[in-house]
Amino acid sequence: MAEKRESSEHQDPRDDAQAHTSVEAQEAEAHSELPDEAEIERHPLEEEVGLLKDALLRTRAEMDNLHKRAEREVEKSRKFAVEGLLKDLVPVIDTLDQGIEAAGESGAEGLVLTRKLLLDTLVRYGLEIVDPLGEAFDPQWHEAMSMLPSEEHASDQVIQVLQRGYRLHDRVVRPARVIVAQ
Repeated sequence: MAEKRESSEHQDPRDDAQAHTSVEAQEAEAHSELPDEAEIERHPLEEEVGLLKDALLRTRAEMDNLHKRAEREVEKSRKFAVEGLLKDLVPVIDTLDQGIEAAGESGAEGLVLTRKLLLDTLVRYGLEIVDPLGEAFDPQWHEAMSMLPSEEHASDQVIQVLQRGYRLHDRVVRPARVIVAQ
């Protein structure tokens, strides 16, 4: 044991310098790994700025979508604003048609002109007349009142129109009531 003490007492001074240098290097490395206080404060702020920018972009996109949706709704409202009125006027047109048929040629002239004026006005507002005689039956636009066997017509072809239909910008106001070939 005495030999051990002697050897430790007579260590080479270069070994001490190397040990001291390696300790300093470790301390310097430890300090470089630890961020300074400014970096510690800046990191959460940068993160918060990033989150706020993301939230702003999302809010802008949401506002743009809301604006576009509102424009579509306004356009749709304008387009179909007269739909209720047209539904109410369709029976008036039917009554005029029946009056024209009942009056014959002599008394129907006034009714024909009134009917034409009314229809022209409604067409300006987007009303379309659906008169599908000879067309293929389409349940979207037609209402089949009955089916008749027919050798002259193709199956599912409209062979008689009982009551004309009406639509407004591709929306049914009243389906055409028809008889369809079997």
